[in-house]
Amino acid sequence: MVRIEQDPPTRRMHSLGTGSEIFEDPDESCCHRATICNPYIRDISVMDPVCGCCCEQLTHATLFWLVTVTAMVFMSYAILYLFLGELMLPGGNMFGLFAVIVFAYFLGWSLAYLPLLNLPPVFGMLLAGIMARNFDWYNIHEALGSTVIRKIRTFSVTFVLLRAGLELTHTPLREHPFFVINLAVIPCSLEMITVALGSYLLLQYPWDWAFLTGSILACISPVVPVNCILALADRGYGEDTDIATLLFTAASIDDIHIVSLYSLFFSITFTIDNHAESHWWLYIPPGLRDLIAGVCFGFVLGFFFIFFPHRKDPYVFWYRVVGLVLGSLMCTTGAARFAITGGAFLATIIMSLIATTGWRILTNPFDIKPLRKSVHIMWHFMQPVLAGVIGAEIDLHNWSNPRLILHLIVITFGTTVRLIFAFLATFHTDFSSKERLFIALSWISKGTLQAALAPMTLEQAEKDDDPGEMEKAIDVVRLSVVSVMILAPLGAMIMMMTGPLLLNKTSYEEHQRRRELSYLRLLSLQPVRRRRSQRIDNRRSRIV
Repeated sequence: MVRIEQDPPTRRMHSLGTGSEIFEDPDESCCHRATICNPYIRDISVMDPVCGCCCEQLTHATLFWLVTVTAMVFMSYAILYLFLGELMLPGGNMFGLFAVIVFAYFLGWSLAYLPLLNLPPVFGMLLAGIMARNFDWYNIHEALGSTVIRKIRTFSVTFVLLRAGLELTHTPLREHPFFVINLAVIPCSLEMITVALGSYLLLQYPWDWAFLTGSILACISPVVPVNCILALADRGYGEDTDIATLLFTAASIDDIHIVSLYSLFFSITFTIDNHAESHWWLYIPPGLRDLIAGVCFGFVLGFFFIFFPHRKDPYVFWYRVVGLVLGSLMCTTGAARFAITGGAFLATIIMSLIATTGWRILTNPFDIKPLRKSVHIMWHFMQPVLAGVIGAEIDLHNWSNPRLILHLIVITFGTTVRLIFAFLATFHTDFSSKERLFIALSWISKGTLQAALAPMTLEQAEKDDDPGEMEKAIDVVRLSVVSVMILAPLGAMIMMMTGPLLLNKTSYEEHQRRRELSYLRLLSLQPVRRRRSQRIDNRRSRIV
């Protein structure tokens, strides 16, 4: 058992659930203990901004991160060159892909550090891929082909869905069930219906394609609102109502709900392989079949990971991380083999949700933060791969302005309906009118799932080799890209500008006091656990 010291003078001790203890040194200097360094350098705090008059977010720690990532890029290139040889030289197919990914990574995070804008990294990463394709720097289709691109997308999307399942927590659901469910289900469902109607009337889609498009555009991007609300919370805004936890839980449920609908409409829209009519599962309606298969397979995998490995294993944390990643990859990559498409996305989310729920029940206390951080690190490096590859597939030369205007109208109608009903979903809550308006404004951002689900539609259309489906799938991808490029930065900027005006500000002392009271309430509800030997002695004494 690990003892957590309260406010020690020199260090804090935390248990990460990995069988080891990690000590964090509060010393924020550059190299204070290295006496060979210049005294001026030794006393510099890495959290101080490099230039106080330019950008406060650009700190010395950022420069350390930049040097670290640059070194990792050069080492990665050296390893790939040693393995692949001439393919990694300028002009080679793999060199172009490597350059797009690196460019997407640095452009995405460079734009994210712009002051006051708080742009999500996926915005800059998509922009990097679009620039590489439309400035004729790199043609990914000629270099790699659709099969390789499809496998890259599938591999990267796995971490999107795994994160969605891990981020869902039960505490906000237990404390504010009606508010969280209403905010998660009602706005996105009505936005999906609105976009479907707009796609049918304006874009001339058939009804199945219209609802498939609506399910793609109705997803919220949890990354944008949560990053913004955490940035506001660091300044003391919104801490009195714990709005960050509520929003993130509702966003996770929103994604699970929409992915379920996407699985259903995906299966209805596309004709599944009919080569073997004798298989009994082909007589089940495709949408229902995929939902049942996804739920059952995700539940079985999640239930298995609850008990294996045993929670007392010294390396249980790493086994769980590897198990979740391998299980997710098996769901997403094995879906096409068994003609199960959309259900694989739902299986990945349910698997991680069931597993983490079981771990919370069996382990007391259970800290899911290290698990989330591990998957977040993987997604940190997979995000430029997914966004860069998707952006590199977008050819703007063939876009027509009248069609783009219709796309903007459909997106505007859907976003407006979502905004209105997100505000109405907060009725009969303890939030003030300003806080309810802020919640509604934070519910319009798009990003990761649009970039992940739309190319899956194009991929299936390419498999069917139907020119009509291909044309509609390309238009859906364009519509999704337009929504991300507009609503991702717009949602972030609106939240950062309206947060200080609409949310209450809490002092640091009040925030610490609330945390201490919450911790004391948690301790007061914990049952008294006695050692097994003590219980045996008590039984023996009663027998005697």
